This record gives sequence, C-alpha cells and structure tokens, in this order.
Amino acid sequence: MIKKLIISAFTSTLLLSSLALTPEVFANEYDEAIQENVKKIEETENKVHNLEDTIDSLQVDVQATKDELNTINNEISENEERITEVVEKLEAAHKEMKALQEEVAELEIVIEKRNEQLEKQARKIQVDGQTVNFIEFIIDAESLSDILGRIDVVANLVDTNRKLVEAQVRDQQAVIEKQDHTEETIVQQNALAAELEGMSEELEQQRLEKEVLVAQLAAERATAQADRDRFLSEKAEAEKAVVSLVAAREEAAQAARAAEERRRAEAEAEVSVSSSDESELADSSTVNVSQSVSSESANASTSVSSEEPTSSSAANTEEQPVQETSKPKPDPKPTPAPAPSSGGVTWGQISSYANGVLGTPYLYGGSTTAAFDCSGFTSYVFRQVGVSLPRSAAGQYASSQKVSNPRPGDLVFFSENGSRVSHVGIYVGNGQFIGSQSSTGVAYTQVNSNYWGRRFVGYGRY
Repeated sequence: MIKKLIISAFTSTLLLSSLALTPEVFANEYDEAIQENVKKIEETENKVHNLEDTIDSLQVDVQATKDELNTINNEISENEERITEVVEKLEAAHKEMKALQEEVAELEIVIEKRNEQLEKQARKIQVDGQTVNFIEFIIDAESLSDILGRIDVVANLVDTNRKLVEAQVRDQQAVIEKQDHTEETIVQQNALAAELEGMSEELEQQRLEKEVLVAQLAAERATAQADRDRFLSEKAEAEKAVVSLVAAREEAAQAARAAEERRRAEAEAEVSVSSSDESELADSSTVNVSQSVSSESANASTSVSSEEPTSSSAANTEEQPVQETSKPKPDPKPTPAPAPSSGGVTWGQISSYANGVLGTPYLYGGSTTAAFDCSGFTSYVFRQVGVSLPRSAAGQYASSQKVSNPRPGDLVFFSENGSRVSHVGIYVGNGQFIGSQSSTGVAYTQVNSNYWGRRFVGYGRY
C-alpha cells in the first residue's frame, strides 16, 4: 500500500512537471511562426521601400524624357515652318527665274534689233561716208537758222546712236546680273532646303527614340508598381497571420493554463486521496494495536475476577475508536490571470483596440477609424483605456516616461534626419511595433528594419 502511494505521488509530480512545460512549448511554436512572418514583413517592407524609390526615379526619368520629347516636337514644328518658308522662297526664285528668262528673251530680241540698226548705220557710214554727208548737209543750209536746225538734226542722230549703244550695254549687263542673282538664290535655297530636310530627319529620329524610351520607362514603372502591390499584398497577409498567431498564442496559452490548473487540481486531489488512504492505514494499525491491548486487559481482568468474584461485567472494557470516512477535496477554482501592472499601459490592455483597426488607411491629421496618421492612431488606442495622449508625435515623446528596457504597450519614437520626433508607434515585443505608416496604413513592422532603424529615437511609457 505504501509503495502504491509513493508511485502515485511520483506520477503526480511528473504530470505537473509536464503540464508546466506545455505552455512554454506552445509559446515557442507560435513565437517561431510569428518571427517567420515578422521577418517576411520586414523583407517585403524593404522591397516595397526600394520599389517606391525605383518608381519615383522612373517617374522623374519619364517626366524628363517627356520634356525632352516636347522640346524635340517644338524644334520639329519650327523646322517645318522654316522648310515651308524656304520652299516658298525657292518657288518664288524659280518663278522669278522663269520671268527673267522671258524678259531676257524679249531683251535679246531688242538687243538684236539694236545691233542690226547699229550695224546698218555703221555700214552706211563706211560705205557712204556719212560723216562727210553730215558736213555737206550742214554746209548746204540756206540760212543761219537752217544751219542751226541741221546741226540739231545731226546732233540728235549722233545722240540717238550713242544712247542706243549705252542702252545696249546696260541691258546686256542687267541681263547678266539678274541671271547670276537668280541662279545664286536658287542654289542657296536648294542648299538650305537640303539642310533643313536633313535636320528634319534627324529630329524625327530623335523623336522616335524618345517615344520608345518613354514607353520603356512607363513599362518599367508599371512593372515596379505591380511588384510593389504584390509585396504589399504579401506584407498584409503576413501581418494578418501575425495577428492571428498572436491571438491563437494567447488563446492556446490561456487554454493551456486552464488545463494545467485543472489537472493540477486533479493531481492535488489524487495526492489528497492518497494521503487519506495513508492516514486510514495508520488508523487501522492503531485500532489493531488498541484491540490487542484491550484483549490483553480483558484476559487480565478475567484472571483477577476468578479470584475476586465481586468484579463487574462492564469493568475494564475499552471503547473502540470510531473511524471517520475521508472525503476527496473539491477541485480548486482556476486562478485568474494577473491584472496589468499599474506602472503604465500594457499591450494586453490595448491589443484588441489596435488590432481592431489594422489596415485602416493613412491620412495626415486623421484621428478616427476612417483614417489615421501616426499620432492619431496611438491617441485613439490609448483613449480606449482612459489614457489621454498629446496630439502630435513630438508632444507624446516629450510628455512620456523615457525607458531603456521597453515592454509591449510602450510607445516607440522615430525622427527624420535627426530632427524633432516625427513618427510614433506602439511596441508589441520581439522588436516589432504597430503604427499608421504613410505607405501601408495601420500595420505591423520592425523597429530595426533598414528604413526605421536609421530613424529610431527611443521608447516612452504612459
């Protein structure tokens, strides 16, 4: 019987020890799964930030290329206008050349007639001696007035011939100059037209290249945006998984604690029953000893009685002790979870409110469940448990109790380029915090990620 009691007690001890390990095993399994998803969140967040930088860079390149394309299109338009002007001038030059050629043809006829007239007069002077005839013509005059008249006639004839010769020379020179000028104009206009035509082809080639570049950049930007959206979707799924795992871990821990307490109570009851059995065994031994002593006393009394017949029948009779039946103890009530510490807000107090708005979009100045900025989100969550925070991230940092060893439920602060605090979130443990970020809205992320690690300031408690 004693051996059975020892085995039972040892079994109960082992049962309690195994139960004590169960919550820790469950917690480790959930922590590993949570850590894997947190790592995935950090990786996707880094990829999202890198892709956003790429998208911004591509957008700048697209805009710059579009500006260059607009410049080229303007140059093409100006060049086409110049080509149109040159073509019009070239057509005018050709018309002028044609008109000049007709004028030259007519002038050549006039020159030819003058030449014939001059040659005729020259032959007549050579043949007839017209110079002598002119003198005789003057001498044969009958009066002085007749002489003067004949001199005028001769002078007019000579002047007419001289004018014919001068007109002949002038017309011939004008024809030569007009032909040279027109031909030079045509050559120049042809050269300019050829140059503008080449420039037009070059600009057209540049325009095509820029259009192709714009299309390529737009395609790269669309691909980067699709990748970013895909990573954001993966990040959101991982964040939901973290929330589910945290909730499942808490539920599993609570269930494990309840089961542990229930089984501990059963084990304690079993140990209590075993102790009762042991007491009962001890009581039985006491009864047997008592009965043995009573029997011996009775025998002694009988001997005395035979010698002394005055003894009573009820003499020296001991009353046997009454054995009480041992009842098992009732199962103890489960011990309630410890209340949150009074030294500040804990994650357990506010987790349901924070997770309840997970995925809410970001809006600068937002402080409602429709949209939050960073300090609007923390103010909303803390307000649900009766704690009022300053409205800005800088104000929340200034009035908080600074801590170096953060615990879940503390605030974590960040700044841009070492300036004043510009972002705040709620620390949830395992190097992770939840906050309203401009790129994701309310979401989980890592304190020491590539992006936030460089901007970390410190922790504060309320």
